[in-house]
Amino acid sequence: MRFRIKIYHTESILKSMNINRTKFKQYHREVVEALTAISNPAFGKAVQQDRGSKLKHLGIKFPALRRRVKQGFSFYELPEDQILEVWDALWKTSPYGDVLFAALEYYLPIVKKQVPANLWSVVKGWAPRIDNWCHSDGLSSIYSRILESNQKEVYPQLVEWNQAEGEWLRRISLVSLIHYSGKNAVFMPLKKVLPLVTNCLDDERYYVQTAVGWVLREMGLVYKSEVTKYLETHAGRLSTPAFSRAVERMRAKERTRLREIRKLHEA
Repeated sequence: MRFRIKIYHTESILKSMNINRTKFKQYHREVVEALTAISNPAFGKAVQQDRGSKLKHLGIKFPALRRRVKQGFSFYELPEDQILEVWDALWKTSPYGDVLFAALEYYLPIVKKQVPANLWSVVKGWAPRIDNWCHSDGLSSIYSRILESNQKEVYPQLVEWNQAEGEWLRRISLVSLIHYSGKNAVFMPLKKVLPLVTNCLDDERYYVQTAVGWVLREMGLVYKSEVTKYLETHAGRLSTPAFSRAVERMRAKERTRLREIRKLHEA
């Protein structure tokens, strides 16, 4: 299938990279055509509408996407630093959300094994393009792994995003703080997490608030008494989405007690 593919701001982005523009357009077309071949346009339209994204969505289920990314593209023959340059340019210029998902699926297995030394300097530039929770959380998964090995550089950037106005930068600043699943979950020290949570308590945007609750819930698995105390202290400021997620895995008796405290603050 041959079709025109619009690529955004290509010239300014490629100027700083060692990628030939013609070659890059071939890579982009290759990826888009491969993903289109396994797509469902009706599903893509529904996904785009559901997430409120401005990016076009071809409509690909994640298992199929992972298989196709693993299968490879022609630029996989390049040295790893050049592969990163290609994915970086694709992320910053492609109008397709599925291309961004493909980049995430390429790097998620890599960072779970070992974080490449030059990865953070590149992928920290991916956050500003985020416009929906799914890309946000996928990128946060990568950031959380890099944070584990490079707190000195990554944590200050999360603090900066936490203080920004953007909804997705704030969500990323919170969700990136934890490996939130599995027996190998890794958590930041609570003294570094709670200030970022507190800074977002009064942000009324839904996806910031669900991130607040999510982080408190997961941190409570490790710092139970400290997080419980935090919930008691800030019960009156916690939004309903944040509070609900923060207590959803607690024992019923503890959830009820904290809800009663919250009611007192609301009275």
